[in-house]
Amino acid sequence: PYGVIVFSSPELVGDQHERFAATYHFVGPAFSHRPQSIEFPWQRLDPAAQKVLVSLGTVSRDRGLRFYEVLIEALAGLPLQVVMVGPETLRAQAPEHFIIQPRVPQLELLPHMTAVVCHAGHNTVCESLSHGLPLLVAPIRDDQPVISQQVVDAGAGLYLRYGKVSAAVARETMQRLLVEPSFRLNAQRLAESFQRLGGARQAAQVVEHYLANPVRSH
Repeated sequence: PYGVIVFSSPELVGDQHERFAATYHFVGPAFSHRPQSIEFPWQRLDPAAQKVLVSLGTVSRDRGLRFYEVLIEALAGLPLQVVMVGPETLRAQAPEHFIIQPRVPQLELLPHMTAVVCHAGHNTVCESLSHGLPLLVAPIRDDQPVISQQVVDAGAGLYLRYGKVSAAVARETMQRLLVEPSFRLNAQRLAESFQRLGGARQAAQVVEHYLANPVRSH
């Protein structure tokens, strides 16, 4: 009876699909200033190059070996610098312009990136879009296919098949993402939609409102 708090924006969720009847409170993503002490070779970032972050999140990071290997093959010949969040064993097959670490300070890295390849997890998608970054989304499970479709429907990214993507398709899709300006423009539009909302503070205000004005049953 109190409604649904949605940590997204109407512009990202879209209206392509019917919703359950409820009062929806769109508050945007809730970013926490989480303290991180993760070492990263900042001096290796090339300020003149387009840079791409590749991440499958903390849960799927160690299970995506084939996907990582396909991305290495796909992006190796492109004029990009790639930061890949994956097993250190991949370093042996990656060219010099790849930085591969099992963990990275993602929030600090995103302002330096040009685009993001990810599993369409809610956190990574919202953090990337908040910086106006277009996405290649390769959903694996859970809510990821839904969020992936939202990104594609909003025009802020392109889809990759996680389990079956080829290096040729991944390379072509990445080139399209970087060349066509509409993806970045739509990502920036979604960033603005997040900025108009209040995040965690707004969510707390919704909860406080209903604590002070409880819905009475009939």
